[in-house]
Amino acid sequence: MKKTLLLALISASLAFAAAVDSLTGLKALFPKPPAEFSTLPFFVWNGEVTEAMIDRELHDFSQQGIRGFIIHPRPGLITEYLSDRWFQLVRYTVDRAKSLGMEVWLYDENSYPSGFAGGHVPAEMPESFNQGQGLAIEERGLAIQEKGPCKVLLRRAGDGFEDVTGKAEPGGPGSYCFGLTQYPVRSWNAGYSYVDLLLPGVTQKFIDVTMRGYEKALGPDLGPTVRAVFSDEPNISPPGRGAVKYTPDLFEQFQKRWGYDLKVHLPSLFEETGDWRRIRHNYYSLLLQLFIDRWSKPWHDYAESKHIAWTGHYWEHAWPNPAEGPDNMAMYAWPQIPGIDMLFNQFSEGVNAQFGNVRSVKELASAANQVGQRRTLSETYGGGGWDLRFEDMKRLGDWEYALGINVMNQHLSFGTITGARKYDYPQSFSYHEPWWNHYGVLAAHFARLSLALSSGDEVNRILVIEPTTSAWMYAAPRPNERMMQIGAAFQEFITRLAHRQVEFDLGSENIIRDRGRVAGKQFVVGKRSYDLVVLPPGTEDLDSATARLIRQYREAGGKLTSYVSGELLVDGAPGGLTIPRSEGEPANPDITCTGGAMLFHQRRHLKDGELWFFANSSLETAAGATVRTRGKSIERLDTLTGGAAPYPSSITGGSLEFSVSLPPAGSLLVVVKNVPGPAATTPPPATAEPVPSRVPVIVDRAAPNAIRIDYCDLTLGATQLGATQKDVYFFKAADEIFKQYGFQEGDPWNTAVQFKTSILDRNHFSPDSGFEATFWFDIAEGVDTGSLRAVVERPALWKVSVNGSPVESERGQWWLDVDFGVYPIGPRLKPGRNSLKIVARPMSVHNELEPVYIIGDFGAAAQERGFRIVPPSPLKLGSWKEQNLPFYSGSVSYAKRFQLDRRSRYKVVLGKWAGTVAEVRVNGKSAGIIGWQPYDLPIDGLVRSGENLVEVVVSGSLKNLLGPHHGNITRGLASPGNVRNAPATMPPGAQYDQLPYGLMDDFQVVRLK
Repeated sequence: MKKTLLLALISASLAFAAAVDSLTGLKALFPKPPAEFSTLPFFVWNGEVTEAMIDRELHDFSQQGIRGFIIHPRPGLITEYLSDRWFQLVRYTVDRAKSLGMEVWLYDENSYPSGFAGGHVPAEMPESFNQGQGLAIEERGLAIQEKGPCKVLLRRAGDGFEDVTGKAEPGGPGSYCFGLTQYPVRSWNAGYSYVDLLLPGVTQKFIDVTMRGYEKALGPDLGPTVRAVFSDEPNISPPGRGAVKYTPDLFEQFQKRWGYDLKVHLPSLFEETGDWRRIRHNYYSLLLQLFIDRWSKPWHDYAESKHIAWTGHYWEHAWPNPAEGPDNMAMYAWPQIPGIDMLFNQFSEGVNAQFGNVRSVKELASAANQVGQRRTLSETYGGGGWDLRFEDMKRLGDWEYALGINVMNQHLSFGTITGARKYDYPQSFSYHEPWWNHYGVLAAHFARLSLALSSGDEVNRILVIEPTTSAWMYAAPRPNERMMQIGAAFQEFITRLAHRQVEFDLGSENIIRDRGRVAGKQFVVGKRSYDLVVLPPGTEDLDSATARLIRQYREAGGKLTSYVSGELLVDGAPGGLTIPRSEGEPANPDITCTGGAMLFHQRRHLKDGELWFFANSSLETAAGATVRTRGKSIERLDTLTGGAAPYPSSITGGSLEFSVSLPPAGSLLVVVKNVPGPAATTPPPATAEPVPSRVPVIVDRAAPNAIRIDYCDLTLGATQLGATQKDVYFFKAADEIFKQYGFQEGDPWNTAVQFKTSILDRNHFSPDSGFEATFWFDIAEGVDTGSLRAVVERPALWKVSVNGSPVESERGQWWLDVDFGVYPIGPRLKPGRNSLKIVARPMSVHNELEPVYIIGDFGAAAQERGFRIVPPSPLKLGSWKEQNLPFYSGSVSYAKRFQLDRRSRYKVVLGKWAGTVAEVRVNGKSAGIIGWQPYDLPIDGLVRSGENLVEVVVSGSLKNLLGPHHGNITRGLASPGNVRNAPATMPPGAQYDQLPYGLMDDFQVVRLK
C-alpha cells in the first residue's frame, strides 16, 4: 500500500510538472489552472515582518485566486536579513503557503541589484569589490588607484602604442595613463561597494551566503513548494561615466580568447583610434562570455542541482548600449525561467522603452523557444502609480503575453506602506488598494492565459539576427551616435514586422554560436529551425561563427533576406563576407489586418490543433483581422469565466477562416482543432432599448472622506532650544530630522539597505533628543466635528495632541494600513484654525515623519493654502474632485430603481466615467465588474420581475490621497523621487495634482431585443 501511494504521489508530481501539449489537456485544466500558472506578485517584506502580517497577506492572496508569490526584501526592511529570525519567518511562510495550496518563490537579494547579499558578500569577501571594476583615462579625473596613478601606462609608438607601465612616468604628449575606478561605497549597498560579478568566485560566494540558510530552513520543501529563486538586475556596469569595465584577469582572458594584448589597444575603447571597431567587438564579446561563465552558469548549475528554477531579469532597456551587459538575449539562455521587466504605465515603441518595446519581449521569447524553456516571466507594472486602472493592467499584460510572456510577476504587494515605503514604485497588489477585492478577475484571466500560452510550442519559421555585435563597435564611454542609429533602425524594423503579424524569432549571435547549425536548407538554433534568415537594417558585423553558418546556409540553398549590402565585418574586421541587398519584406499570408494599428498575436502548435491569442494594445481604436489556417473547427476560450464555446468560422478553399474584432484593450483566445466540431450559433443582431428609471440616481460615498496634510511646523531637538521652521514640506522636514541625528542621506529606511542590524544599532539617542511637528488645518462653520478622526502612522511612536489637548489612538482601530492609528479628535476641534502636534522624544530611528490625515463626514474645499474642511454636500454625477472629495480614494455608489422582467435580457452600460474599476450590483448582489471596453455588463441572471435596485460602484485610486501631488509629475510613472519636490510652502489646493473620478454621465440599463 505504501509503495502504491508513493508511486501515485510521484506520478502526480510528474504530471503537475509535465507540459500541456494538447487542446484536450488544455481544456481540462483551463477552468481552474494549477498553482504553477498563477500570477506571482512580489510579497514585499519592507518593515518588521511578523507572522500576523504573513497570515493576512497570504489570506488576501488566496481570496483573490493568487496561488503563488515571491518573497521580496525591499527598502524599509527592519527584520534582519538572513538572520535566524528571517529564516524562521520564511519557514512559517512556506508552511502557511502549503496549507493554502500556494507556491513560494525566493528573491536572492536584499533590495537590488543582485550580487551583494545585503552586504554579506563584500563583508566576507573584500576582494569582491576592492580590486577595481573600471578603467578610465586618468586625466579625465575618474581614476581611483591607491598604488600609483596608472594601472596601465601607454606611450604612442608609430601608429600604435607601447606599454611602459612601471618603466616611465605619466605625462607628455602621446601618453595615456589608465587608472582603476571602483564602485562607490553606498548605503544602498549596505555600506559597501557593489561587487564585481566577473571576478571568479564572487557568484559562488553570493549563492552560498544567500542560499545556505534557505537550504537549512526549507529542507525538502526547496523544490516541491519553493519552486524558484529570482535575481534582480545583476550588472557589470563600469563605475564612472568615463570608464570601461575592468576585472583583475581581464587582460589575461583577452589574450587567451583573442590572441593579442588588449593593454596596448586600450585607447581604442575610448577613442576611434587604431583598429577600434575590432578592439571593441572583441572586448565586449569577452565581457559577455565572462558574464555568462561567471554569473549565469553558476546560478544555472546550482538551480539544476537543487531541482528549482532560476529566474529574474537584467536591465534590458539600455540596448544597444552594452555597458550593463553586452547581450541580454544571450543571458536568457541560462535561467530555467528567463525573465524581463516591464515597468510603469506608459506605452512607447522606442528602442529603450518599457511597455511597447517589441524587441525586449521578443528577445526573451525567442531565446526560450531556442533553448526549450516553456516559461517566460515578466516583472510587470512597477512604478505604474497608484492610479493604475484595470484597463491599463489588462492592456499591458495582454500585450506582453501576445508577444511571448506566460508568467505574470506583479510588482508589487507592500507588506506595509508606513513611512517612505508607500513611495517605492507603487501601485500595490494588496488590501491597501480600493480595487483589491475585485482583482481576482484579472488574476484568473492571467492564470488562464499563462496556462494556454505555456501549452504546445510557438514555432516561428523566420529568424531575424539581432545586430548587437554591430552596435558594440560604436560603444564607448562617449558612444558614437551610430550605436543608437543601429538600435533605432532595428527597433523600427522588428516593430513593423510585429504590426504586420509576421511570426519571427530573434537571433543572438552568442546563442547561435553555441547552438546553431545548418541542416539542409534549414538554419537551426537549438530547438528551432528556420526557413528564412533575415539580416536586418543596422547590420554591419557578424561574429565569425555566425558568418560561417551563413555561408553554409547560403551554399545549401537556404533563403536569406538582407537589408544591407556590401562587405560585412567579421569579428569587427574585414572577413570577406559580401551579402547582396534583397528586395521585399517578410509577410504573413495567414492574417489580413482589417482595422486598427495595434493588433498583436501569438500562434502556438499543439498535437491536435493550434492556439491563437490576439490583443489590441490601443486604448482608443478597435482592431480587427481575418485569419486563415489549417483546421476543421474553432472554439473560443473565455479567460474571464474559464468556459469554452464554438466560435464563428467558415471553410474556404480548404482553409478554416475566422474574423477577429477587438475593442480597445480587448483580447481573444481561440483554439483551432483538427477535428470537426459544433458550429457557432450566431444570434441575430440585438437592438438596445434604454429602460427608464422613475427616480433620479442616488449617489453615496462608501467610506469616510479624507484630507492629507503634508506641510508642518518643525522644531528640532529640545523645545526650549530648537528653532521652529514654519510651513515645511514633510519630506524636507523628514530629511532634515534624520540628517540632524547623523544620517547623512536622510531617512535610512528610504535610502539604505540595512546590513545585519546596522540601522537599529544606531537607535541610541539622548532623552532630550527628538522633534515636534505641528500640522495645521482649517474647519469652516457648520461642520459637525463629531465624526472627525485623525490618522497618524505608527501611533506607538508619538505623543499626539490636538489644539493642545493630548489624544490617544483607539485600540484595535486602523485606517488604510494596519499600522495607521486612528484618533478621536472631534470634541477638541473648533471652527477656524486647528493644530495637530506629534512629538517624538527621544528620537528613534523609526520616527519617519509623514503627513497626517483627517477623516470623517465632511468636504474638503481648496483654498489659498491647501484645503479647508467644510460641511459635506449631497453627491451627484460628475467629478468627485469638484464635489469637495479631492483626496477621496474609496468607492462611490450610483443607484437607481428599474421595473424589469426576468424573462428579458439586460445589460448595464456606462457612459463617460473615470475610475480604476466599476462593480455592478443588482438587488444587492454583484453582477461582476466593468474594467475595460466595452463599458457594459450583462445582468440577466440577477434580474427579477418588478422593481430592481441597480447600482454601479466606482472605485477611485490612492493617487489622489498619497500622490505624488507636487513637482514635475509624469503620468504613468511613480517613483521615490517623485515625492521629493514640492513648493517651499503649502501651495493652493487647486495646484495639488489630483484626478477626476466618478460617473460623469448617468449609467443606463438597456433591454436587448
